[in-house]
Amino acid sequence: MIGKNILLAAALCAGEMSMAIQFDGTLTDKLPGWSFKASKPKDGLVYNEFEGYYPDKGGKLSSAPIRIGERPSGSFYRVRFDAKAPERSYWGVDFFDASGKLLPDYYGVIHPGDRAGYEFIIYAMGKVDSMRVFFQSNRGIEAWNLSVEPATPEEAARWCDELYATLPPIDFKAAADSFQKLPRTAEALRTGKPWRVVFLGDSIMQDAFHSQFESLVKREFPKSNLDYIISMRGSTGCWFYRKPENFQSYAAAMKPDLLVIGGISNYQGKDKAADTAAILEVAERARKELGCEVLLLTGALSIDTRGKETAPRKWALEADKEVQKMNDFERLYSGAAKLDIPVWDMTTPCYNWLYASGKPYEFHSRDYVHSGERGKQIIGRVLFEYFRTAQP
Repeated sequence: MIGKNILLAAALCAGEMSMAIQFDGTLTDKLPGWSFKASKPKDGLVYNEFEGYYPDKGGKLSSAPIRIGERPSGSFYRVRFDAKAPERSYWGVDFFDASGKLLPDYYGVIHPGDRAGYEFIIYAMGKVDSMRVFFQSNRGIEAWNLSVEPATPEEAARWCDELYATLPPIDFKAAADSFQKLPRTAEALRTGKPWRVVFLGDSIMQDAFHSQFESLVKREFPKSNLDYIISMRGSTGCWFYRKPENFQSYAAAMKPDLLVIGGISNYQGKDKAADTAAILEVAERARKELGCEVLLLTGALSIDTRGKETAPRKWALEADKEVQKMNDFERLYSGAAKLDIPVWDMTTPCYNWLYASGKPYEFHSRDYVHSGERGKQIIGRVLFEYFRTAQP
């Protein structure tokens, strides 16, 4: 039964939507505008266009549409609810543009246990017109008292700090010259020039995008006016984006000032040289045809490669065959250097953290490939360490 379903305000003020919405009581598909969709796995797998084929996560309870309206650039929102689940379950947000087209989503974790309160900060791109919060589980989940309200970048950064303070810290400092080949982006960070940062890749790039590192960058560079966009398809790399029609719709149409290419799906396991060539082809084409700066990222935190033994120990790339499959460091660095395009190593600091953490697989992840909020914070902190080197 719903206690309240109150749209407190919906007004465009100084370019920002002032909005708060609240659903009190038990959340079910009996509420006006809410719906439940049963899962239909095939051989235990389901397809999500923003993740690819993965083990079934169960039925999906979705909220009534929450309209925030398109905005000049992305903005943060605070999501609160209570939940209880018998096993690790999921919550998230489906985003839609003004035409009703589904945009890349947000996926988070609900940990097993008794009823508990949850609070998250999410980032919605400027072209997001509405959102639907969802809850998902194979064995059932109970949820209550959902609220969504705007959050400032300062509030988002504090939320990141509070979550990060509960984690083993990263041991990483980016090279001081990390922005040497990105002078226009560095200038935009310092001066406040409007700047569109487009993330191109797969669901691991989506995890990086939803780490809320954007708020940390804003705090470090208070004058900055960066608009962040995620352009991706699940389990997809530059072998797909290099095709003219896909380059146009996923890269050119986003009008990047900085195009950030990454993820773990660039390598299909057949011909690494060809896959690396595809990354470099997309990067060079973007710089020449779109006039933007380009940044390449190696694969960030994803598959937990430690096996059953999670006691703290050092990570070594030469011993990690799974991570090797997802990267081609020598050819990528060599080819990028010839093009004068920077590469940021996300792999080493992320996996150094994982192996040193001593935490079980369930601590940082939401499934066997993707990060939960804790893992996303690690990815975000590594990204932020690189971004902060733009300071003079």
